[in-house]
Amino acid sequence: MSQPRSRPIAAITALLAVLSFVTAVLYVETIPENPPGDGFAAGLTGLFVLLCVAVGIVTLAEAGLLFLVDRVREPSERSRQLLTTGAVVGSLSVVVLIVPMLIAHVFDVFVPGYGLGIGLLLVPIGILCSGVGALAQLVDEVRAKSGS
Repeated sequence: MSQPRSRPIAAITALLAVLSFVTAVLYVETIPENPPGDGFAAGLTGLFVLLCVAVGIVTLAEAGLLFLVDRVREPSERSRQLLTTGAVVGSLSVVVLIVPMLIAHVFDVFVPGYGLGIGLLLVPIGILCSGVGALAQLVDEVRAKSGS
């Protein structure tokens, strides 16, 4: 079975995480210091900023974990597949959640948020895959040491 190239996947995932942080910065700059009215719009924008930051942190962690395990250890096929799946799913969550927000902000257009539910579902799936992949790698290493 052919192995996916983990480092390019980790790099693309990390770039998408940076895109998420850039989107957060662009949105935070639009929040006025003294919002008009009751501040609902400013609060909603603040939630978008927090969403962008949270998704960016999780995606960057998934990319870093994939890169680190691939670079420092020789992961088993199972671990590599799970870590790669976690990074890919994290990348998809940025594409589905953050990219439409960025397009809407930069081009000042309405972009329907059809992917919001799917994107929010992808975030924990990516975390779960990456976490289980890291745990599987740890278990494999412990077994290898105890077997020696």
